Amino acid sequence: MALSLGFTALISLTFLLPKHIIGLILLRFLMGIPFAMNTTGSATLRTDLIPQDKRVDGFNISTIAIMLSALVIGPNLAYWILQISGFGLLFPIAAGLLLIAIGNLLLLKFDDIKTKSNKFSLKEIFDPRVIWFALVLGFTFIGWPGVLTYGPLYSLEVGLSFGGYYFLAFGFGLLLSRFIGNIIMGENKSPTLTAFSLVLVIIGHGLIGFLNTKIGFLIGAVFIGSGYGMALSIFKKLAYDLVEPERRGRCSATIFIAQDLGATIGIYAYGFIAESLGSYSYSYLMAAVITIVPLVLLLLVALPDYKRKNILGKPQNALIDVEADILY
Repeated sequence: MALSLGFTALISLTFLLPKHIIGLILLRFLMGIPFAMNTTGSATLRTDLIPQDKRVDGFNISTIAIMLSALVIGPNLAYWILQISGFGLLFPIAAGLLLIAIGNLLLLKFDDIKTKSNKFSLKEIFDPRVIWFALVLGFTFIGWPGVLTYGPLYSLEVGLSFGGYYFLAFGFGLLLSRFIGNIIMGENKSPTLTAFSLVLVIIGHGLIGFLNTKIGFLIGAVFIGSGYGMALSIFKKLAYDLVEPERRGRCSATIFIAQDLGATIGIYAYGFIAESLGSYSYSYLMAAVITIVPLVLLLLVALPDYKRKNILGKPQNALIDVEADILY
């Protein structure tokens, strides 16, 4: 993971070199390799670090921290840097932050969990036991480009002068996900209530698509932030419950591949629908309808499968310790 962060820092600096779009495309492709490594590694590592009884809570906190950094602090900081000095300072700062991340990583203390042998094969890359939760997140992530890519563009369509407002509203929704999760999924609550996270995502996309106004856009972003914050925390925790500690890396890879495929499909679907129908509002409505698929899949397949396969043998009615300290 440290090596992958180092390569990402190096590639960030080389973004200043290309003079044509082909060079940028090549560097973007190369960056995907260490990016996939460090995202898979970080998800696995935090699972190793967080105690089992605090895992959903810990995932919720870390998910909020990651998304606030990537979608709220990062974009707004980048806008500010670009206004001051352009790209000449932006990419070196990004590389510096990655070096700080490496230093933080090397300070962590954790158990060295290894498999007895590693061979490159499909069996070693994927873990079929978590396929249903991977599919739930994969379908859900078809709507993800509405957050990361098309949110700032649609903000201009509805009359907002600054795309960062969308990320601020999304970030507020992420913070709310922490409190909503404690209210609806505390002790003695059924895991079926985890479906509420997808309901929030559906409502958020639907509000943005139907209202097509500034207020609807920002309120929808709050709902989407709450829904994604809860979904990424809960469903990953449930997936990790199904595998042994030494298989967590495969579990992470299976989930991230599904998420990336969903987001890739979504980015083309958003663009195609917006271009064909003349507004991004229709793209958000598409995302709302598609998110019904993972909701049904979760309730009818993933959760029943989880109850049958859960290797930990823990009671499944205590997903979150509502008294957990926010600093796990």
